[in-house]
Amino acid sequence: MEQVNALIRAQLNSEVVLIGQVVDFILHASERVRPALVLAAARALGDGGERAYALAAAVELIHISLALHDDVTEASGGGADAYSAGAMFGNAGNILLGDLLYTGAFRMIVDLQDMEVMRVLSNATNAIAEGEVRYRVARGEPAACSPEDWLDIARQRRARLFEAGAECMAILLGAAPSARMALADFGRHVGMAHTLETEAEDAARFGVEQVAARAGRERAAAQAAIQAAGLAEPERLARFG
Repeated sequence: MEQVNALIRAQLNSEVVLIGQVVDFILHASERVRPALVLAAARALGDGGERAYALAAAVELIHISLALHDDVTEASGGGADAYSAGAMFGNAGNILLGDLLYTGAFRMIVDLQDMEVMRVLSNATNAIAEGEVRYRVARGEPAACSPEDWLDIARQRRARLFEAGAECMAILLGAAPSARMALADFGRHVGMAHTLETEAEDAARFGVEQVAARAGRERAAAQAAIQAAGLAEPERLARFG
């Protein structure tokens, strides 16, 4: 992860004190599961080069930018995320820093010079934003949100970045279409398992039953997704199962 840290520091290098503070937040307070998954996908495909680290760093920047924005909505009454402790840098600070990280992520993605990677990640971030809107509506009208609705929203707003990160690594490394599809499925199932584990109380509030068992089934499905994918080193992904 040190290479990812170095890339994030280089991308956000600034004399502005607040920007330095948010870099420290990223490198010391975040859980880092998304870049870890992206790097594991690269190693499963037999490659852990510089472009893999750049993609992992970009995915983490997208995640933190969305988390900073989410803190603002949490401060005004909605949100269920590991980062939801109010707007850490103030509402305006969170929004502006989130924008900075988001644009920084896409500068890194542009440098990868792969338009398909750009397309997948831009579509994913758009879908995540739509999922956040759906979630705010659900929080305002919980009786109208069924357990299935909550799961679908969670898949959109939380699991989608896991899915896109894993899929983009397959694209970036020129993997076969079957491997690309398998890694996308893998990422989506890991993302759903992670969401069910970290937002279990929220899931139960919306009537989702047997949350822990569902998370276990998602992790089993993640492992099943990669069994027939022809990956060079599928055992690299075992820690996520």
